[in-house]
Amino acid sequence: MSDPMDFRPDFRPDRREALGLLLGAAATTAAPCAFAQDAPPDVGMPRLGEELTPFGAVQAGNRTRAIPRWTGGLTTAPRGYVPGRPPPDPYIEDVRWFTVGAADVERYKVRLTAGQQALLAKYPESFELALFPCHRSAAAPQRIYDASLANADRANLGDNGLALHDASVGVPFPIPANGVQAMWNHKLRWRGGSVARTSLTVVQSGDGSRSTTKLREEFASPYADGDMAAPPLLYRRTILEPREQAGSSLILQGTLDPIAARTHAWAREGERGRVMRAPDFAYDTPDPVTGGICTADMLDMFSGALDRFDYTLVTRREMYMPYNAYRLSNPGLTMRDILWPGHPNPQFLRYEMHRVWVVDARLKPNFQHALPDRTYYLDEDSWQILASEHYNGKGDLLRYAEAHPVQHWQVPALVPAVEFAFDLTADRYTARGLDNGLPPPEFGAPLTPQDFTPDALVRRGRRG
Repeated sequence: MSDPMDFRPDFRPDRREALGLLLGAAATTAAPCAFAQDAPPDVGMPRLGEELTPFGAVQAGNRTRAIPRWTGGLTTAPRGYVPGRPPPDPYIEDVRWFTVGAADVERYKVRLTAGQQALLAKYPESFELALFPCHRSAAAPQRIYDASLANADRANLGDNGLALHDASVGVPFPIPANGVQAMWNHKLRWRGGSVARTSLTVVQSGDGSRSTTKLREEFASPYADGDMAAPPLLYRRTILEPREQAGSSLILQGTLDPIAARTHAWAREGERGRVMRAPDFAYDTPDPVTGGICTADMLDMFSGALDRFDYTLVTRREMYMPYNAYRLSNPGLTMRDILWPGHPNPQFLRYEMHRVWVVDARLKPNFQHALPDRTYYLDEDSWQILASEHYNGKGDLLRYAEAHPVQHWQVPALVPAVEFAFDLTADRYTARGLDNGLPPPEFGAPLTPQDFTPDALVRRGRRG
C-alpha cells in the first residue's frame, strides 16, 4: 500500500502557523469539511446514510486507497474470541506498512500532529510510529445510527450557542457546522452504554520510577438510553490501591446546558471519609491520579463544560492516528513491557491513516486556564478524540495526549484501551486504562443514575 504525499502545506509544530495552514488547506482537502446543520438539501451536498455514514463520516475511501471504504465496521468476533476474556487482535496478521522515525518527519509532516513531531524530536533514538494498514473498524448499534440520522434534522444549540436541545441517543450533529457541535459529538458519542472496568493509571518518570493507582471506573449514559430526565453522562471512579488511598471516590454528573446547570461533582477521601462537593474538579484543576500531568477537563480526552473556550472547526484531514490497539491489551504484557522511560514502547503501539476532524480551542477573554490553547483530532467514524495538544498562552506545546482505541464487536462500540498523556516540559507521562491481566470491561453493567449520587458514596464501600 502506498501513500504518495500530496502538495498540501506542511503541518508544523508551531501551532499558530499550523492552524493557518490547515485553514488554507481545508479548501483543497479530498474529504468534505463542514456543512451547515440546517442547510437545505443541495445537489452537491453529501447525504447522510448515502455518501456519508450515519455519523457523518465520508463513506468512500481516499484516492490512494490508504483509507478504505467504510463497510459497517467490525461487528463479528474474530477467530479465537472467548467471552469474558480480553479480545484477540483481529488484525494480528497485518504486516507493518512503514515506520516514521525522527529522520522522516519532514517527509511525513503533513500527516503528523504537532505532538507526534515533538515526541519524535525529544526521543529521536527510541520513539517511532509504526504504521499499519487502515481498518475502519468503528461500529455502533443500528438504534444509535437511526437516532443520529433523526438528530441531524432537529438538534440545535439554543440561544446561547452551547446548550444542547432536541437530541437524544445518537450523535447530536453528524454534519457539524462549528467546533462546539463537533465537541458535543465527542462528549455524547456512543461508547457502549453502561460500562464498568478495573484498570491501572501509571505515572512513568524518565528515571524509570513509576507510581501506580488501581481504579474501579463506572460510566453510564442516560442520554444514550433516551432518559432525558437524568443527567446525560455519569462517571464514578474509586481507588482500590494503593492501600492508603483505597476507597477514595469521585462522582461526576454531566449536563446538556453548561450555562444554566453546571457539572456536579462529589468526592470522598478514604473508605469512610466524609462525602463533600468537589466543584474544584473542573477545567484546569490538576488530576491527582495522573500526578498533575492531566487537568480535570482532560479526563476522557475532553470532558466537562464547553463554556470557557471558543471552538473552531478547522478541517477534516487524513492523518496518522492511534487505532485498533489490541496489542496494548495483551494479558501477557507487563508494565515493564509497555512503559519505557519517557514514552511507551513503540513496539506495542499501532498507527493507521484515518480521517479526523481538527478542532481548535482558544480560551475566551476574561477566563483563566493553565492550558489556554488546544487542538483536538476527532475520529470521523466514531467521534472519539484520538489526539489532543495543549499549549500555554505563548504557543508552547506543554502537553500531548493520545487515545489508543479498540473496537468491541460484541457491543459494538469503539472505546479507548489506553490513554497516554505526555508532559513535554519534563521527562514523564501517564498511562490510563492499563488492564493487562485484569478482567475486560463489563459492558451493560447494572448501573442506574442512583449509583452516581452522594448517597451512593455513603452507602457503598470499596469495590474491586
